Amino acid sequence: MGRNEEDLSANLIDPELPPVGDEFTKGELQPTRCNDAWAAVLFYGNVIAIAAVAGALGVPAIQSYNNSNDHSFGKEVVDGGNSNIDYEGIIYGAWGRAEKPGIFGYEIRGGDRPNLDPGVGCIFGRDANSFPCPKILIQISVLFSLVLSGLMAAVSFFYGQIWGGIFGIIFFLLSLCYTYYVWRRIPFAAANLNTGLTAVKANSGVVVMSYVLVAASFCYMILWMVALVGVYDKLNLITTDAQGNVQVTGDQLNWGYFFLLLVALFWSEQVFQNTIHATIAGVVSTWWFVPEEANSCCSKGIWGSFIRSTTTSFGSICFGSLLVAIIKALRVMVESARSDSEGGCAAFLLCLVECLLRCLEGILEYFNKFAYIYVGMYGYSYLEAGKNVMTLFQQKGWTVIINDDLVSNVLFLFVLIIGGLTGCVGLVLNEINPLWFQGYGGSPMAIAFGFMFLVGLIIASITMSVVDSAVNTVIVAFAEGPAEFEENHPELSHQMKEGWRKVYPDECGF
Repeated sequence: MGRNEEDLSANLIDPELPPVGDEFTKGELQPTRCNDAWAAVLFYGNVIAIAAVAGALGVPAIQSYNNSNDHSFGKEVVDGGNSNIDYEGIIYGAWGRAEKPGIFGYEIRGGDRPNLDPGVGCIFGRDANSFPCPKILIQISVLFSLVLSGLMAAVSFFYGQIWGGIFGIIFFLLSLCYTYYVWRRIPFAAANLNTGLTAVKANSGVVVMSYVLVAASFCYMILWMVALVGVYDKLNLITTDAQGNVQVTGDQLNWGYFFLLLVALFWSEQVFQNTIHATIAGVVSTWWFVPEEANSCCSKGIWGSFIRSTTTSFGSICFGSLLVAIIKALRVMVESARSDSEGGCAAFLLCLVECLLRCLEGILEYFNKFAYIYVGMYGYSYLEAGKNVMTLFQQKGWTVIINDDLVSNVLFLFVLIIGGLTGCVGLVLNEINPLWFQGYGGSPMAIAFGFMFLVGLIIASITMSVVDSAVNTVIVAFAEGPAEFEENHPELSHQMKEGWRKVYPDECGF
């Protein structure tokens, strides 16, 4: 790394932090090898075991229930006992969102580049010079949380809830302090968001890849549920009487089986999620350092990053995901034990343990979010990536956390907006043909809006998670390679520097 790049990297260290002993060290591309292979082998064994249980126990159990005389088992959950439901509205609604997933406001029409159309994309802008729009969105999201906490206090006092009003005032004051502290950092966070969006729009195929992996995760969840039915049937927790009617006994699943099944479920969920995250980190890193390899819908950077995430780096992804899965499984078991307890000291202790596990789960998930950026960027093992994350937080301090929080808030707000707009599509479908949404035990208008809101929420959440991963990678890459960014993307680099200059006008050094 040249002297100029060292000086520029030094200027990106948070001036509010005390100096640390070691200088910031840029990551290095690791030799190709299978890191943490034992975790990958263990995960494959887990998937094979779930598939074997589903095939050997789950499928026969489901066939047995289908052949029984009682066909109402589970029917009330599906259609409330009404066999005359018209599913066309549901199908049309889901197909309408799947046909045009324009969360960014663009469609892929056969070319290498996405073509923007009027819609959501105009909020983020059509090119790399759209810096002011993300800034406005972040400001709105910050003020929205401030106003919401103020309304909570006012409503509580209006209805005579004194303690609720007091807590509302406390939250309002905390939100006010937070807003005051982060307001000057918004331009830099907006530049991060704009850069992340530009990287994703230049490699739009990564969004499609995310949908595919989410679909694979959904298929695994169905397989897991079949295995769960098989375990319940094997342990005689679901039986049939002499007349062939299905009965669910009150017995609980053995704690050992319960824990293993939970770990299998949460582990797969984390693996799919982190595979997407690491792949996006690799794509954005390639776009950052070697833009000619990551500048199209199906670029070399996308395929290379995906292959690395599912082969040489897959063990590292499985390693960190297993740690989170174990903590999640323990938390669910504690929650189950607390719900079965009769109160008293035991319930209090279980509540404390649950709180501790939730905190540990949140910390580890946040740590993994940045660890997998280093895995995707350089091919580090999980523990080596963890060391780099600790160095990053030592050097960058609250800047990383605040930028991540500001961007996450605006993305969450945007997900809600898209969900609401999609819900309105459901209302239009209901006006076209009210019969489409009848027979579900509720108001057709509410069913139409609720279902389409949920569809839009899921699709938007997947897409916005891609943006969130890209923005986090931008934060790391800006500390790792500002000189390469200046060379390859000068306009965006200028925006990032200008945002940093507004945060630290005296200390920025450029």
